[in-house]
Amino acid sequence: MSQTPLNEFRKDPISGDWVLFAAGRSKRPGGEGKDNVVLSGGQEVKACPFDDPVAMGQEIVKEYNNANGEKWVTVIKNKYPAVTPGACGPQIQIGPFSAAAANGFHEVVITNNHERTFPDFDLEETRLVLQAFQERYQEISKYECGDYIQIFNNTGKDAGASIAHPHSQILSTPIVPPLVARSLNGAAGYFLKHQQTAHKSLLDWEIEQGKRVIFKNEHFVAYCPFVSHKPYEIKILPRQQNAKFETSSAEELTGCAEALNFSLRQLNKVFNHKLAFNFFIHTAPVKEENLFPFPSDTFYHWHIEIVPHLSILAGFDFSTGIIVNVIDPDQAAEELRTA
Repeated sequence: MSQTPLNEFRKDPISGDWVLFAAGRSKRPGGEGKDNVVLSGGQEVKACPFDDPVAMGQEIVKEYNNANGEKWVTVIKNKYPAVTPGACGPQIQIGPFSAAAANGFHEVVITNNHERTFPDFDLEETRLVLQAFQERYQEISKYECGDYIQIFNNTGKDAGASIAHPHSQILSTPIVPPLVARSLNGAAGYFLKHQQTAHKSLLDWEIEQGKRVIFKNEHFVAYCPFVSHKPYEIKILPRQQNAKFETSSAEELTGCAEALNFSLRQLNKVFNHKLAFNFFIHTAPVKEENLFPFPSDTFYHWHIEIVPHLSILAGFDFSTGIIVNVIDPDQAAEELRTA
């Protein structure tokens, strides 16, 4: 008898960490993006499921054309979603554990060129991807089910990309993820203690120091954080205080695209186009009711983090939660600035 694959959030009552069990994801394509068989001249050949999403039977959500009228971004529903649409119910207790149905939206944001990745995009191409991120975020946030919406990109197999064709993902969850919750709580605590935002204080200090800043324009600053968790890690922060990515103006999105382009291109130069990386957007939760005694706009700062995959977490990192970083962020920033 077939069994419905497990699809559920479960909370560890000791650590407070949530784990998403998404057993259906094990059936998704893997390898280098040539996974689906199609017929060509009587012969079977492998085809990328994202080269022509319509022909491959993908469910299209929205398309975006560039200034020349050519399709550049296609948003589809994920065929193997980690979360699925449905009514959000209350958390339930299973013995000593809390659990929640894995309800939400899981979409894929595809760019139309199989070979060109983010470091190869021009400013308008990157801006259009950010616009797609923002508009899909705004649309998904209208639904009752979903406390948080995560936007992320996996580039390279070592970064978790199961399909080589460049794409990003948008995933909403009925909980605030633990890492985001810790960041929010830390920022709120800093604000209560210092009466100013933590991100702005750190950003001002990094600009004053100058050593770890790799790029800045009117709206954004990119730098290697003083406390970098991974070698060549980069943070991109808006200069203007704003907790919510979805409210950024078109001009700010262009400034963000410029900072993201420069950062990823410099990483490519330093590592000769062989680097796997993730980048993701951290922003305030969709629903803030009863989370804090004051709105997130008073203490939080949305941002992008770029995490290269040059080192592997090992026993000490996992057992203590203390990450070992073997590269001085001052050195990393100097290499990235001058590459």
